[in-house]
Amino acid sequence: MDIKWGKGSAYNIGYIDHSEIRVERMKGGDGKHGFLLSSPKKTYLFVSACVYNTPKERDAAIKQQVLYHEQTGR
Repeated sequence: MDIKWGKGSAYNIGYIDHSEIRVERMKGGDGKHGFLLSSPKKTYLFVSACVYNTPKERDAAIKQQVLYHEQTGR
């Protein structure tokens, strides 16, 4: 599963390969990272706090949440 991040004005918006789920990344004032997931059915499918220390940690959490939502259909 890959996350395809946008460029330019869509820098914070990403798409998950082979999924309808979209992701938006964010960075808090303290430098920690967070994200939100949305789908065609729900605008806010999942919203994380900015608790991840690195983009790599954030992206791993994104993939885990995408798998959860795809497996449960939620």
